[in-house]
Amino acid sequence: MPNERRCAQLAAWGSAWLAGAAAFDDVLDAVTGTGRHVGGPGFGPGPNPVGAALAEWKRAGTSVLTLALPVPGDIRGLAGPVPFRGVALQAGEAVYGRDFGLTVLAGRETPSSAGRELIWHRAEVSELPPDPVSMADAEHELTESIRETASLFARRGVTSWLTDIAPALSDARRAGERLHLPASHPPRAVRLIAQAERLSAVLLVVDSDDTAQLTAGATAERDQALAPLRLAVRRALLAGYNAAAEVSAGS
Repeated sequence: MPNERRCAQLAAWGSAWLAGAAAFDDVLDAVTGTGRHVGGPGFGPGPNPVGAALAEWKRAGTSVLTLALPVPGDIRGLAGPVPFRGVALQAGEAVYGRDFGLTVLAGRETPSSAGRELIWHRAEVSELPPDPVSMADAEHELTESIRETASLFARRGVTSWLTDIAPALSDARRAGERLHLPASHPPRAVRLIAQAERLSAVLLVVDSDDTAQLTAGATAERDQALAPLRLAVRRALLAGYNAAAEVSAGS
């Protein structure tokens, strides 16, 4: 699961299940994966919190789930009370259905082979702020950002901003091959997610690059140069994972 986007997986797989295009157990397998999943604030004691939330969304008449990918300085699409928004901002993602939303944070390591504890947070939400981003717009913005960023790096000289990260970049470019999406997910959205996940993985490699050779000014210049691409990648992920909502709105 690239970058462990569990809320993104829930938006895609949960929407497929609500539409009758995926099995309940397949949703749980896609979203929870490894780790011990527990219900945190907003959940009572009981079974897998993702399964409980899905069942409640269905009873409430939810037809499609919506993803938000907030970052500091850009919290479009993020809803809920202040404590929940703070957790979602820390997680970098949240998913919403009718009446409430979810987000998830990693907790402590468990002593068993189950891996890290994953704590789901739930909050009541009356209305989502509008954050429309279509696949067509996201594709255009991503293409333009790639072109402009490549041109800027070519003029600046990539080697002056990056050390030898070729092996890591080669692996990162395969991130789009490791997608796990429902068969019913629109092919156009799958292609968009694959491209965005590859670029997201590349950006993570760049972020982890040893910048000891760079001055603070050069590092800031590099971050500024990459900012438009980061935004375009995030918007592409939103459009791709929220494709079911776009298709539903257009039908």
